[in-house]
Amino acid sequence: MRKLAGRRMATAAMATGFFVWYTCSNWVSALSYDASFSYWWLNKSGAVVLATVLLCAVLSRAGMPARATRAIDWAAAVAYAGSFVILWVGSASYPPFADVGALGLFALAECWMVARWGTRYAGSSINEVARALVLAIVLVAAMKCVTALVPQEVTMALMLPLPFLSMAALGARWEDGSSSSERAAELWFGRASLRSFARIVVAMAVFFFMWSILNMTLKHGTGHYSFGSEATPAYTLLSQMILLLFCAFVGWWVFERRRGLDITVVWRFTYVLMALALFMLVAFGMAQFIQAFTGAAVVVAKMFLWLALANVAHHSSFRPFLVFCPGMLLYSLPDWFGRCSASFLGLESLNPAVASFLLVVTVVMTAFFLPSRSPDVQLLLSDLNGPAHRAIGEADGIDGRCAAVGEAYGLSPREVEIMQYLCKGRSRPYIAETLYLSENTVRTHSRRIYGKLDVHDRQELLDLVRGEERAGAGGRPG
Repeated sequence: MRKLAGRRMATAAMATGFFVWYTCSNWVSALSYDASFSYWWLNKSGAVVLATVLLCAVLSRAGMPARATRAIDWAAAVAYAGSFVILWVGSASYPPFADVGALGLFALAECWMVARWGTRYAGSSINEVARALVLAIVLVAAMKCVTALVPQEVTMALMLPLPFLSMAALGARWEDGSSSSERAAELWFGRASLRSFARIVVAMAVFFFMWSILNMTLKHGTGHYSFGSEATPAYTLLSQMILLLFCAFVGWWVFERRRGLDITVVWRFTYVLMALALFMLVAFGMAQFIQAFTGAAVVVAKMFLWLALANVAHHSSFRPFLVFCPGMLLYSLPDWFGRCSASFLGLESLNPAVASFLLVVTVVMTAFFLPSRSPDVQLLLSDLNGPAHRAIGEADGIDGRCAAVGEAYGLSPREVEIMQYLCKGRSRPYIAETLYLSENTVRTHSRRIYGKLDVHDRQELLDLVRGEERAGAGGRPG
């Protein structure tokens, strides 16, 4: 019972990291929204990009000072809250100097928070991180529902304590009985993996760039969700309903059904939400649905960006902050370009021609660009549910083990080849695409492999190949 309670507290603590990062970032975006249109170069994502480069340069040389980290944590929390106050009070009196100073404080504090939480996430299993992130976006949805309906002053009062809550949760230690403080023994990702991530990285960047333009243009003159009377609360609430339904599905699919998630499918989902919103805008002039659908899509996209970064940090020898901080540039850099483009070009509304172009780009990305199934991309979520869906690392000699098992049990060369991919956590569509086979052919071979080896699912297959079961059986049973 004590371990269960501790594990739940650890999950809640990790959920706080993403929740506060997302919510505070959104609030700063709201506070600096008008300044972003007045000065095309001035926005919070640009400040974050510059602060990320600076912090990575410093930490890569000096590292994180162990004795000073907690003091820096609280200083960052003060800077975070201080940036809110400056943007709230000072930006109207001293533009753009107050905005520049406040965004600088915010960016440095946020980058430090990401670096610190990256270490915590990297030391936890992806199963634990996924549970925490699902809880986090439930909290995000709840906060958005509240801030869509209350005055600005109430929203400000809710936001000010959040940085301190995040730093308190970061310093908490829970007796959860897990190995969350230990780095993974299997190292799957290295410098060579960066090339394998190219297509999924481009897909993320294009999504965040288009979302940024939509976010800027469609909210100009109508208000940000946080400013209750000027926003459209009904569509904000619809967006949160989509988020809550998504959380319910992920919880059921991953943690109840024990089924895995393909990261390319997740990104298709975010692009489909954007495509639906753009289609409604082009066909029916219903701009409000962009607020609902893209608002939900971007939270999902950021959640799985954090999850992917946590998995890379967990299964690599890179220092966690050198994964999380540069990894966050996948969001902040295209967001910076999108905001600057919308402001520089004066896109205060989205005309049908621009919306139609973005819709075509979205469809092309979904249909032709996203189905990338490189081995490293497949590994990003392959161990989401623990051993039942965990791939064997490339360095584990899996090809030789499968060949030995195949020889002992009389498998054909093609069956051995497919078994090798199955044991590496590859999906049937990936195997079909790689080996130039149909999915039905791969499914047929898989059934034959399971039948010949007398196993019933992928976990039993992994156990057999790893030698964890039937050890010493001496080959094919007679």
